[in-house]
Amino acid sequence: MRNLKIYDIRIILVAILALTILSCKENNTSKTEEKQDHHSEMGHNEDHSSHDVEQTKGVQFTDAKTAEAFQHYIHIKTALVNTDANEAKAGAQMLAKVTENAVFKMTVESIFNTDDIEAQRKAFTEVTTQMETMLSGALSSGEVYKQYCPMAFDNTGAYWLSKEKEIRNPYFGDRMLKCGNVAKTIK
Repeated sequence: MRNLKIYDIRIILVAILALTILSCKENNTSKTEEKQDHHSEMGHNEDHSSHDVEQTKGVQFTDAKTAEAFQHYIHIKTALVNTDANEAKAGAQMLAKVTENAVFKMTVESIFNTDDIEAQRKAFTEVTTQMETMLSGALSSGEVYKQYCPMAFDNTGAYWLSKEKEIRNPYFGDRMLKCGNVAKTIK
């Protein structure tokens, strides 16, 4: 009887391990594919400093300021997915320039004031919260996906926004690129 209990515990542990691996499996994509994802997620031309804002692909906004802010937010998110601190700083600097909200600007500045990718990722959680507030009622068409990784920041979890359903985790980058799920669809 005692051996049966140990066997049952082993089966449960194997099942838990398998579920964890399946839900947060690591991605083995090449750097080329990551660069392609970066450019497709960016949703605008290569000149990031351009003031001619294109609407983010598939998502339309009620005003140009929100559209531009969301583009720069996606720029930061994609840089964090690619574990590129310098590109995250560049996106944050552009986002800070287009926002008039002092609290939001200060939060965004905490990303471009550091070279530490983990500090940038931590600050990005608050940027996400404030960006979600900005998007409330600002979409005229399309969908934005609020995504969630339960394992981020020592299993406390964290959210981010994306214009695509496919998970690209900014908190782990290529270590656990597909860890997460769509928690909410903003329309």
